[in-house]
Amino acid sequence: MSEMLRLSPPPRKQKIELSLEERAQLNTIIDLLIPSDKDFPPPSSLHLIDELLYHLLPRSGRKTPLLLSEIRLRSALKELNLSAGGNFCQASTEKQQYLLHYLEKRDPAFFQSFWTLVNHSYYTSLANRLHPQLA
Repeated sequence: MSEMLRLSPPPRKQKIELSLEERAQLNTIIDLLIPSDKDFPPPSSLHLIDELLYHLLPRSGRKTPLLLSEIRLRSALKELNLSAGGNFCQASTEKQQYLLHYLEKRDPAFFQSFWTLVNHSYYTSLANRLHPQLA
C-alpha cells in the first residue's frame, strides 16, 4: 500500500526551447554585452544560446541558480520587448543599450548572473575553437 502512495518525481526537462524571435533577441543581447572587434568574433557567431540554456537546466547534483532561471530569462526578454515598443531587435542600438543598462539597475543580481554566464560561455567556446585538444 505504501508503494502505491509514493509519488514519482516529475520528469526533468531535457531542453529549454526558445522561439525564433526569442533566440534572435538573445543573440542581439549577447552581441551587445560582448562587442566584437578585429580579434574576437561576435558572440552570436559562436552559437552560444544552447550553451546558455543548458546551464539553466537543473541537473542532478546541481540546482539551477535562483537568480538565473528559464522563467527569469523569459521575463527579462518580455520586459525588454515591451520597453522597446514591442520588438527589442528593431530598436536602435542606443535604445537597446539603454534598456540593458536599465535592466542592470533594476535587477542587478539577475543581470550580473546573466552577464557572467554569457562571458563564461563565450570565452569557453572561443577557447575550444582555438584549441580543440583542450575541449
